[in-house]
Amino acid sequence: MKQDIGLATALRAPVQGRSRASYERMLAAAEALMVAQGSVDFTLQDVSRKGKVSIGSIYNRFESKDALLHAVQLRVLERVDQQMMEQLGAARNGAQNLQHLVVALINAMAETLREHGEVMRPLMQRATDDPLVAATGKASYARTANAIKESLLLFSAEIAQPDAMRAVDSAFRIIFATIARYLGFGSSTTAAWEGDWEVLKEDLARMTSAFLTTKPVF
Repeated sequence: MKQDIGLATALRAPVQGRSRASYERMLAAAEALMVAQGSVDFTLQDVSRKGKVSIGSIYNRFESKDALLHAVQLRVLERVDQQMMEQLGAARNGAQNLQHLVVALINAMAETLREHGEVMRPLMQRATDDPLVAATGKASYARTANAIKESLLLFSAEIAQPDAMRAVDSAFRIIFATIARYLGFGSSTTAAWEGDWEVLKEDLARMTSAFLTTKPVF
């Protein structure tokens, strides 16, 4: 029940001009602090100073720092999801065959995640301790996963694996895990930025294409 209350509070955005502007400054300040520090280890007093809003105004809008973080996460993921769906849609619409699609999808997902990586990293770290942050993040992950797998299955005739659904699911999991590790998401921060980014994307595309288009030998 407590999780539901937190989410409801996070979603209670004001509609009037001055209140809305103050609310947006709170979220923007918290997001900026998150990016600058690489974590959520800031206080509501820090948000108050950064956003030039009173601490009373913050508590009037959010019952706790957790509620504020939930609102920031929803705002961030709305932005990420919109861009992700646009980029994946463009990749799908421009694809001429499965291999071309794989390259385009991997590039679209990877670049979208990298663009928003600075704010997503602390949120993913927070997910290990906050079930609501984790659940909201998983929903965003599922939207991306479904969009990519549905796109790949449009070229199912070119997939040589005996179970196309299993193949695209495994392919997505490996692609996402590899990119997430490179970007330092979750618990993989010590492995961030290892190797060349462009080489990583190219080799991921080649390995994925080879896996999908090659019949298994066992």
